Amino acid sequence: MSKLSQSAVGVTHEVRANGICQVQLAVGRSHEKSRPPPHGRNGILTSFSHCARFRFGVAISAALILFGAACGAHAAETKAPALTFQRGVNICHWLSQCFDRPYGGSWFTEKDVQWIAAQGFDHIRFPIDIRLWLKPDGSLDPVKIAPFEDAIQWSRKQKLGIILDAHFLPGADFNAGGDGRAFVDPKLMERSVGIWREIAQRFAQEPADVRFEIINEPVAPENKQLNVLNRRMLAAIRESNPTRIVYLTSNRWSIISTFDDVELPDDPNIAFTFHFYEPLVFTHQNAPWVFPKQDLPPIKFPGIVPAAAPSTKPGTSFPTYVGRTLSVANDIDEPFAKMAAWAAKHAKGREILLGEFGVYQAADDASTKAWLDGVLDACKRHGFAWNIWGYRSSEFGLLDWKGHETRLMGDLRPYLKLKK
Repeated sequence: MSKLSQSAVGVTHEVRANGICQVQLAVGRSHEKSRPPPHGRNGILTSFSHCARFRFGVAISAALILFGAACGAHAAETKAPALTFQRGVNICHWLSQCFDRPYGGSWFTEKDVQWIAAQGFDHIRFPIDIRLWLKPDGSLDPVKIAPFEDAIQWSRKQKLGIILDAHFLPGADFNAGGDGRAFVDPKLMERSVGIWREIAQRFAQEPADVRFEIINEPVAPENKQLNVLNRRMLAAIRESNPTRIVYLTSNRWSIISTFDDVELPDDPNIAFTFHFYEPLVFTHQNAPWVFPKQDLPPIKFPGIVPAAAPSTKPGTSFPTYVGRTLSVANDIDEPFAKMAAWAAKHAKGREILLGEFGVYQAADDASTKAWLDGVLDACKRHGFAWNIWGYRSSEFGLLDWKGHETRLMGDLRPYLKLKK
C-alpha cells in the first residue's frame, strides 16, 4: 500500500496495491497546519459565508480533479505487479523427506530465498510432510509449522509466490509400497479433510501469494477415487478461503495419462498440476530406489535403450524399454501435446503447472541438457508454468549440499529471467 501526503487543497488519498483508490476530503486543511480558521468581523466563525462557500466549492472541485489523477496515473505507478507463478523450484528435503537432515534445518535460510529470487525464479514450491505438522492428538503443531511461516515472510520480501504442497497426508504416501488408504478408508479420508480445514483456517488471512496444493502424487487404488477426496478437501478449504488458488492433480503420481479420469469441481479458482519424469529409464537411471545395485548401463537421450538385465525394484518396467529409441518428439512432445489437448477441452483458461521434473545425477551432461531443453521448450510452447526438482540435493539439485551450482543450474539459466 502506498500513502500519498495531503495536497494543498486538503485531499488525503491512498492508492492500494489492487488499484482501488480511496480519498478523504479534509477541506480547509493545508500544509500550514498552524493556520487559524476563518472568522467573521466579530471573531465568530462564519463557516458558510458567501466567501467560505465559494472556497468550499473550489476545494471540492480541485479535490475531485486530483482524485481522478491519483486513481489514474499514480495508481499505475504504485500498483504492485501481479505474481506470475511461472518459473519455480522445489525446496526438497527441508520439510519433507529430510532423511538424515533435521526437519526445518538451518541449511535453508532467508539467504537461500534471496539467491532463488536473484536467479529469476518467481515462486517456490514447499513440499511438506503434513504428518509431521500434527501433534499426538491430531491438532496442528505451531512449532512444526513455524519454519514454513518464516519461509512465507522470506519469500514475500523477494516478491516470490509460495505453494504449500501437502507432500504427504495420513494414509497418503506415494512411495513404492506406500499408503493409499486415505482414498478408501472413511475415517482417514475424514482426517485429511479435517487437517486441510485447519490448515486453511490458519492461513486464511495470508494474501493471494500463498497457494495450496491439495495432495502430492496421489496413489488411489482406482483413478476416480481421487475425485471424492479432492472434492471434500477442496470444500473444507473453501469454508475459510473462498478465492485462494488451489492446485488439483491426477492419480498415480500425477502422470499425464490419468488426467482423463479427473472430474473438475465447479470452482473458478482451481489450477492443475502434473509431474513429468518420462522416460523414467533415463531420468532415474541407476537411482538406488529404482535400481538397487546401480548396475544399469548408461542411457543416453536421445538414444536407444541397450539390452541389459539390471537389478530393479519390484514393479518397475525396465524390460519394456529395451531396444526403444528415446527422443524429444516421442517422449516429450507427444505427451505434452496430449496434456495441452486435455487442458484445452477440460480446463480452458486455467493455469497448468508442471510441478516436478528433473534428471538424476547419473545421466551424462549432454543427455541431461537435451532432456531439460525438450521439457522447458514444451512448457513454453504450451504455456505451462513449471517447478524444477529440486533446490539443493546431491541427486537432483540445482546446488549440491556444499552450495555449489550443478550442471542443472547451468542448463536451466537460459530459461530464467535474471533480476537486473
